[in-house]
Amino acid sequence: MSEPSKDEHLLINIVTMFTQQAWVAMGKLKNPITEKTERNLQEASFYIDVLDMMKRKMAGNLSDDEDKFLDSSLSGLKMNYVEESNKPEPEASEESDAEAASETDGAAEEDSSENGKAEDDETDTDDSTEDTGEENESDDSGKDE
Repeated sequence: MSEPSKDEHLLINIVTMFTQQAWVAMGKLKNPITEKTERNLQEASFYIDVLDMMKRKMAGNLSDDEDKFLDSSLSGLKMNYVEESNKPEPEASEESDAEAASETDGAAEEDSSENGKAEDDETDTDDSTEDTGEENESDDSGKDE
């Protein structure tokens, strides 16, 4: 097997770029710019169509390795596209609300465990909190410690 030519390297890089963009558009990879997983099947379809067109237009001009690489990339994308297109479209507001809620819940749990520990410490050291401990617990929501 001979060393890949400059053109072969370029073709592999182009196919890889379009393939990666399709994966990002299908929501299978995080968008490297936004660091979020987003799904845009119309965009994914565009990248798959571009790769299909390249394969048709270059038919007979590709080495066996190039042809196999392009076929492999396309088949993986097409199978995953069909899988994604059969899933319901996520509501953008519901998805972001769910993410925000899970982040908020995690932060609230950490805060409550820290506040609980701080309350225990205060109760041990401060006699006045022992008498009104129940009142202080209800007022705890406004505390910033």
